[in-house]
Amino acid sequence: MKNLQVGVASIALFWWGQAFAQEMPDQPGADASGAEETLSLEQVTVQAQRRSERLVDVPISVSTASPADLELAGPESIENLTKITPGIYLQRASYGLSPTIRGVGSTLAASSGEQNVGLYVDEIYYPTPTGNIFDLASVESVAVLKGPQGTLFGRNATGGAILVRTLDPDFTPAGRFNISYERFDQLRTSGYLNMPVNDKVAVNASLAYRKSEGYVEDLMTGEKTDEGENFTARGKLLYQPNDVFSLVLTVAHAEFSDPSGTGFRALQPAPLVQALGGGVIATDRYDSSYATKQEIETTFDEYSARARWDIWGGTLSSFTAYLKNDLVAVTDLTGSYVPYSLELSTNTDTFTQEVNFASDDSQPFSYVVGVYYFKNEGGLPYAIQNGDPLFFNKYDDWSASVYADGTYTFGNWSLIAGLRYTYEEISADTGFGATMENGTYTRFQEDEDGQLTPRLGLRYALNDNSNIYATYSRGYKSGRFDRSSPTGPGVDAETVDAFEVGFKTATGNYTFNTAAFYYDYSDTQVNATITMPGGAIVTELFNAPKSEIYGLEADTTIRLSDNFDLSAAAAYTHARYEDFPFAPGYVVDPTDPATLGGLLFSNVSVDASGNHMVRSPELTASGTLSYHTPIGSNKELVVTLSPYYSSEVYFTFDNSLSQDAYTTLDAAATLTVNDNLSVSIFGRNLTDSDHKVGAGQNSLSFENATFAKPRTYGVSLGLSF
Repeated sequence: MKNLQVGVASIALFWWGQAFAQEMPDQPGADASGAEETLSLEQVTVQAQRRSERLVDVPISVSTASPADLELAGPESIENLTKITPGIYLQRASYGLSPTIRGVGSTLAASSGEQNVGLYVDEIYYPTPTGNIFDLASVESVAVLKGPQGTLFGRNATGGAILVRTLDPDFTPAGRFNISYERFDQLRTSGYLNMPVNDKVAVNASLAYRKSEGYVEDLMTGEKTDEGENFTARGKLLYQPNDVFSLVLTVAHAEFSDPSGTGFRALQPAPLVQALGGGVIATDRYDSSYATKQEIETTFDEYSARARWDIWGGTLSSFTAYLKNDLVAVTDLTGSYVPYSLELSTNTDTFTQEVNFASDDSQPFSYVVGVYYFKNEGGLPYAIQNGDPLFFNKYDDWSASVYADGTYTFGNWSLIAGLRYTYEEISADTGFGATMENGTYTRFQEDEDGQLTPRLGLRYALNDNSNIYATYSRGYKSGRFDRSSPTGPGVDAETVDAFEVGFKTATGNYTFNTAAFYYDYSDTQVNATITMPGGAIVTELFNAPKSEIYGLEADTTIRLSDNFDLSAAAAYTHARYEDFPFAPGYVVDPTDPATLGGLLFSNVSVDASGNHMVRSPELTASGTLSYHTPIGSNKELVVTLSPYYSSEVYFTFDNSLSQDAYTTLDAAATLTVNDNLSVSIFGRNLTDSDHKVGAGQNSLSFENATFAKPRTYGVSLGLSF
């Protein structure tokens, strides 16, 4: 009955959207002839199909976020996209960012474990989670592509892709500086400067710095245990000798020091931990009880070049990048004063090269063809648990692919078709009971694979501003070796076949988009914390053989009047493990010898078939109501309210750990004094929702959880020229 109600509601929204678009009376922003104003949302363009197109014409469900949207949600990281993009769930998973889109996401949180939602910054692929957390200092826009993007974005885009665009240099001098201070003594500053050097060369630079004193205090010492400090710098040089050629060189560096991703609370510690810990174990989000100081230190460097050459019939582009990620972490494993910790280090070096040609749209047939090369190598020099070395490894992966995708338009119809072939080789060498410095490799693994990822679609233009579409696409995520276990076989490649139908419309005062989708998901890659014989706690990889996902989404933006704008979005996602008979889990079992008579929890296999998929709430909704009014001759006041709702979220395969439904509210008031000065006051999570953003289990704890940041508020000052 519930699914029927949602289906009826979606159909009603579809027809209401059409009727509204046709019958809505003229509003400010449209003249008598119906021409939309320059700032019309219809004019938003994206690179979702690797060529610039109007968002309304793209037969993909795409959510976009402007710098203003990101500022309101919290500009510290793209993880705040969760609050403004229903259907996406971003979690700080220990050492990096772990995104889930429409139920498709990876729980593989290791630095070398690539996600199945691809992150691209200025069309450069960022493969490692530790490189995915960075401050947003010069972002131009963010686009979230929902659904498999295997044809145009390749391997590891099973769930979708997040496209971040930063400002390129241009020949108009510009600059801005922002500083904000908020609750918990968090100071955030950012600056951006763009300068022409001459008529052919321009440069820009952006800096962002954030320091937080934290709010979590040690129960015994009273010291803060979640202090954070982050620094990001990005510089670009544009060389444009003429109107047909341009080259952009980028150098970026980021340093991230923030242990909050591993700052869990042991809500149900094992009896042994309770006894040895003296009963002093933190469970509140403001308290901690760690025997070992938590540390996460990551550094990231990027060196890239993007060249474009407009030649007859289209644009030839080249994207070259070298990325380097390093991580050093110390993690407390008990959440108590019982000393039991994990120390590890990882390093990753990535080289990518892509060349493509995108035709112009002057002919009925437009297309993009390209080749792509990817090489990723690195390793884990040491993993030391409670003073004992566990393992070390090194890996070397590479892949190459060719792709073609095109759209042929005849009358009101457009046929979309694409195909990508990817070949890859992966290898891993592992040693156990030592570190890389003094150990010997004893396990050697190699594999190769080739995959075809097609796309097929049909779009019908109802008019210049509205269309309906239906698409099929396939995505896959590469297989992985288990690098922490002497016997773990690793996981096979996961695949998803996705079907989507949608409707889009955009006018000067109104946009409406809705989509329904169905995913046939095979061999979902997951991981879990496993206790090995002897007590070592490691991460092991698994495949969930069969999953099914379907759902509905809708979003709208309406200019209500000269002073009010409204945007709203909602997503319903039904995500289930259809066949997962040997999922990892934990139970209380005193008869298991490994539990020392019930003092620890027992690691078992459970049947998770039919259960909710992790990190996939069924219903999410968000909205922003904006009021803007002039004050005096050159001042403007903008007030925004942004609620977000999530239904229950599950964190374990057996669905024993979850977060109940919750609601948050963000708000801001900004006074623009003149073209150069603005002052804002803001609040985030004003409902002070005490919700969990992650939870897990191991032999030491039946539930360990991390919590969202409490209510925050502050003031910011912006200067620009």
